[in-house]
Amino acid sequence: MKNHTEMTLFRVTINKNFKDKFLNQLSQIRNVHIKERTDLDAKKSEQALEEQVIINKLKKLRQLSDSLFKKLNIKATDFAQLKIENKQIFSGENLEEIIDHVTEEINFYVNRINELERYIVKASMELEAMKLNEECFKFLNDFGLNRTNLNYFSQLGFKVYTTFKKNLENFLNLFEFDVFPNVNQWKEISDERIIFFVIYPKNKENDLKERIKLIHAEEIPILKKYLFPDRINFDRISKEINYINKTLSKYEYEIQYIRDKNLLKFAAIEEVIKNIEEYFWAEQQFEEETPDTLKLKFFIPIDDKEQVKNQLIKVFKDKITFDAVDISKKRKTLETRRERRQRALQGRKGKKKEESDLRNEAPTIMRNFFLFRPFETLTKMYGVPAYSEIDPTPFIAITFPLLFGLMFGDIGHGIVLIIAGFVGGILFRKKGENLRNFSWIIFYCGWGSVLAGFLYGEFFGMHEMFGQELRPVVIGTFTLHNPLENITTVFKFTILIGVFHINLGWIIQFMNYWKQSQKYLAITDSFIKILFLTGGTILLFGWGFDLNAWLLEPYPILLPVIPGILLIVLKPLGKVLNVSYLREESYSSLLGEGSMETFETFLSVLSNVASYIRILALSLAHIALMIAIQAMINLIQVGNIFMQIFVIIGLIFGNIVVILLEGILVFINALRLHFYEFFFKFYKGSGKEFFPFYLSNTYSTIEIVLKPEVDMISEEVEREIIVKKAQEHIKEAKDYILNKYS
Repeated sequence: MKNHTEMTLFRVTINKNFKDKFLNQLSQIRNVHIKERTDLDAKKSEQALEEQVIINKLKKLRQLSDSLFKKLNIKATDFAQLKIENKQIFSGENLEEIIDHVTEEINFYVNRINELERYIVKASMELEAMKLNEECFKFLNDFGLNRTNLNYFSQLGFKVYTTFKKNLENFLNLFEFDVFPNVNQWKEISDERIIFFVIYPKNKENDLKERIKLIHAEEIPILKKYLFPDRINFDRISKEINYINKTLSKYEYEIQYIRDKNLLKFAAIEEVIKNIEEYFWAEQQFEEETPDTLKLKFFIPIDDKEQVKNQLIKVFKDKITFDAVDISKKRKTLETRRERRQRALQGRKGKKKEESDLRNEAPTIMRNFFLFRPFETLTKMYGVPAYSEIDPTPFIAITFPLLFGLMFGDIGHGIVLIIAGFVGGILFRKKGENLRNFSWIIFYCGWGSVLAGFLYGEFFGMHEMFGQELRPVVIGTFTLHNPLENITTVFKFTILIGVFHINLGWIIQFMNYWKQSQKYLAITDSFIKILFLTGGTILLFGWGFDLNAWLLEPYPILLPVIPGILLIVLKPLGKVLNVSYLREESYSSLLGEGSMETFETFLSVLSNVASYIRILALSLAHIALMIAIQAMINLIQVGNIFMQIFVIIGLIFGNIVVILLEGILVFINALRLHFYEFFFKFYKGSGKEFFPFYLSNTYSTIEIVLKPEVDMISEEVEREIIVKKAQEHIKEAKDYILNKYS
């Protein structure tokens, strides 16, 4: 039975005229991963120049769309709830023409938004000036200013200014009567600005200007249109402020209207830009085989091979040729038959080309059980699994919540995490895959905390739950109940957890070797390392650090020593036994590699196992924090109902702080234990994720309309027909005029 995650490599050759139709067909399959070219620079200069023009236009188009969506505060999530009525059609004779079409669409809205923004800025400045005028006239109203009073200032000048409050001291010094004859008053109108008026002799105008410059003041003109003969016309000021506010609202409403009215069109524009980018990228992956033909390589899941093959033959018939090779995960897979022939031909011409394992190029499909799927996000943070290696997601889906729980063991806090993760998983189900996955990871970590909470006997820092005492859970002959009083047992338990976790990594490495048909390495490398670590653990747990006991019968020192010696000698032995993948290595290099690997394994085991002591440290820190919070709350003397409420709020706040701060710390450390102590033993994460090529058509449709080719004879015939029709129309017009006016 074939593995549904294994790949087939197709190498297709097709006529240039069918390129667009072929790409459209691949996009409809929606399960094709196009192989990226590595020799994009080896192109004719004319073709490269044309492509650069399209690249520049695409960059400009993307910048325009991003700018428009930013101005209108449009996010990708705004398109999710749209009701689709009619799809927007973008058509053109080629990709460049479609780009120009979309650019024109966006430019229309960008220009209008920019225009409205300029109007808003202008109106806002006018509004600010009018509000300043209003404050000014309120200030002057206290001094009885009116139009009649202004007529009295024939020999004296009267001016009003505003400046920053920090200039107040300078103002008071500069406008003292002894140094400059004047009358002034000032008032604070905000936290930053003051307003003041000055009455001064008109012959001191230049002196006034110099002083005003020193305090950076701005003059507020006193317009007579705002003054009655006996009072200030505040009604007119209010009406003008209201008018400007209405104008501003009108501009802002138009921007919102443009956004809401055209949201479906904007969704179509965003979709078509992504499609153009995807389509253009796919075009770049074609290679020219002959002046009239192109070739393209792509991967498809092996289960879909026959279906895709039949579909392409049905559509293109004899216009297409292809090779297909199944890529095994277990053994080395080389090129297609045609490529092998070409490589052989190049070898005869003196251009020797090395064979490449297609497993290194094939993409990886991560298909896990739905309960494990959220943990794919953590796996991808380290790297996508290589095509031929085991996906570690199912393993960390179990070990990650358990290690998290052991460092964050509390039934109450675990229940909080379960509820928070469940709510987040529901709320963020359409907000992005990573956010949703992290919510479900928190949900599973909550269950780990609940499980460890029963082992530790902790419920919100207490040893009882709902009035019932939490009894110790006994595992074999020991218990983890109340870790603060049972540190030695918990310490040994964490060491055993570390040994198990590291051995699990080597077990997966064993499976990887076995899967890749490297069974000798599976035994001589992974299995021996498991024996080495397990033997060392039994030695320390059984005989402690008593060196004399190690050397007495039954000689427990041999438990780690024998596997260590085997690590050194078994690889050279593999060359003696003619193991294929060790055949080309020298004995000295294999012996040196084995010695270094044994030494590195010894050092890494010590540091790796020691890292798991953080489980003990963080679990004790968690319990100690809860004890500290309980102690602080107990210091409060509970009397009336208000103090009881205060105590409850304190407990809630303290628990929230512990859950947030320590929860983040524990999550990071659980991640570290997996990335550095676990993954490092078996996982490379050097794979390429499977990205199917397809053009979305939820909101838009791209139509490339090709002009029919017309030969020279047809053009001449068409031209004669047009001339003949024109002569007939002229004759009809001449006859009509003669009949009407003769």
